[in-house]
Amino acid sequence: NSGGTTLSYSDLLLSMATNQWKDLDAREEVRTLVEELNQVGSGCRFSKDLVLKAGLVLTDVPDIRFQVSNFTQSNMALMEQQWAKIRTSLLAAVELLGSFGYTSRTLTADSVVIPIAFYLHKRGIGISYVSSSSAATDRLVIQRWVARSLMKRGIWGSGLDTLLNRLREAIRSSLDQSFPITEIEQAMVLIGKSLKFEEAEVSELLDLEYGSRRTFPVLATIYPGLDLSKSFHEDHIFPRSRFRHTSLLKAGVPLDKVEEMKKRVDGLANLQLLPGGPNIEKSAALPSEWLSGPHFASEASRQQYILDNDLLALPENITGFIEFYESRRTELEKRLRIAL
Repeated sequence: NSGGTTLSYSDLLLSMATNQWKDLDAREEVRTLVEELNQVGSGCRFSKDLVLKAGLVLTDVPDIRFQVSNFTQSNMALMEQQWAKIRTSLLAAVELLGSFGYTSRTLTADSVVIPIAFYLHKRGIGISYVSSSSAATDRLVIQRWVARSLMKRGIWGSGLDTLLNRLREAIRSSLDQSFPITEIEQAMVLIGKSLKFEEAEVSELLDLEYGSRRTFPVLATIYPGLDLSKSFHEDHIFPRSRFRHTSLLKAGVPLDKVEEMKKRVDGLANLQLLPGGPNIEKSAALPSEWLSGPHFASEASRQQYILDNDLLALPENITGFIEFYESRRTELEKRLRIAL
C-alpha cells in the first residue's frame, strides 16, 4: 500500500480472499458485481461488505461473522468454486427487489437481499424467476415479507448475523419448493424479531411523513397491484405548494386551521404512489382539478382510480382538506390492518 490509502476492515478481508482465490481475482470480481448490482433498476447502494457477507451465507459456512478467522483458505475455496452461482443469485435477488419498486432511497436495509439470494441459490433459480408467471404467487409472498420487515423497526439492525443464520436455517430445512414464510416468521419470533405489529406500531406507521424511508413499503402494502417495476413517486394528493400561510388564507382557510393543515400536508394520508409521468403532469394542481383533466382513458377508469386510492371523500377545494385527511387516514388504517 505505497499510496498510504486508509483501508477499511472489508478491504483487509477482501485482500485475504484475493490472496487465496486460485483462478479468479476476488477484488475485481467483487468490485464488478457491486457495480452491476447498483445499476439494477433505478439504482441501489450495495457495498462490497454486503457481497462478502452474502458469499459467506450462500456458501453455507457455519460462521458468517465478519472476522478474519472466517476468511480461511477452505472457506475462500468454497466461495471461489460457487462464485458464478453466488453472482447469479445476488443479481436475481436485486432484480426482484427492483421489480418491487425498491431503490437506494426506499431500500432501508440492504441485508434483506441476502436471505432472498440464499433462497434462490438453494433452489438453483436464475434471473428468469423475476418475470416467470409460474412464480408470481411466490414472488408476492416475498414482496409482502420484505415490506413488513422494512416497516417494522429493529428487524435489520442489531443481531444481524443471528438473524441471517436463523433465516438461512429456515430456508435450508424447508422441503417446500416455495418461499417458506411460515418457517421464516417462526424463526424470527424465536430471536425477538416478530413481524406482528402492535397497536402503537400501526398508529406510528399511519403517522409517517413524506421523506421517511418507510413510507414506500407502507404505501406499497396498502395499495397492492401496482406495477412497481416502473418509476413511482410518493405524490402529495394536495400539493405542498398550496400550503403556504398566505396561500391558505387567500383560499379561504380560517386562520385557526392554517397551522394544523400545514402540519398534515406531509402526512401519510395525503400521500399516494403515482407514476413519474402523471406526477409531473399533476404538478401543483388541486386533486379535484387533476382528476377532471384528460388523464384517464374513460370515466370508468377515472372512477376506478378514485376507488382504488380512497379518494371518495375528496373535496372540491382546499378548505375541506382536514376532513378529507381524517377520512382517508381511517381508510388507510382499515387497509393496513388487513394487510398486516
